[in-house]
Amino acid sequence: MEHSKTFFMGQYEHGVDDKNRLILPSRFREKSRGSDFILTQGLERCLFLFPSESWGALAGKLEELPLANKSEERAFKRILLSAACEAAVDTQGRILIPQNLKDYAQIDHHCVVLGVLKHVEIWAKEEWEQYRKKARASFEKVAPHLEL
Repeated sequence: MEHSKTFFMGQYEHGVDDKNRLILPSRFREKSRGSDFILTQGLERCLFLFPSESWGALAGKLEELPLANKSEERAFKRILLSAACEAAVDTQGRILIPQNLKDYAQIDHHCVVLGVLKHVEIWAKEEWEQYRKKARASFEKVAPHLEL
C-alpha cells in the first residue's frame, strides 16, 4: 500500500521521564522523513503531534475554515495555535512535552501513543482507557458504512 508510508498506525505505551521527554515509536519517527514535528493540544484531552507535511495541510485548511461564526473560528484557531510548538526529535528519539501541554493532557508518567493516519495522538494512559471504552459504540456504529 503506497500510502502506508505516510500513515501513522498502531498503539504504543511509553513513559515520560522526569524532564518531560517522551520516546516516539521508531515507526513514527521513520514516517516523519527526518523532519521535526508540531505538538499542540488536541481534542478529548489528548495531544496532537503532526509531521511538518501534515501540519502544512492543516494550516491550509485553517486559512479556508468555512465557519459562518467568525468568533468561533477565531477561538478555535487561537486555542489550537497558541498551544502549538515545534517538537524536535533528539538523537535518542525523544520529544520534549512542554509542561502546559502535559498538564492539559493530564499526563503523569504513563502514556499511550497512537497513530491516527496523518497525525499522532499522545494520551495519558488512564484517559485513553476511559475514552476507548466509550468510543467502542461509535466504532460499532460506523463499521457498517465501511462494509467491514
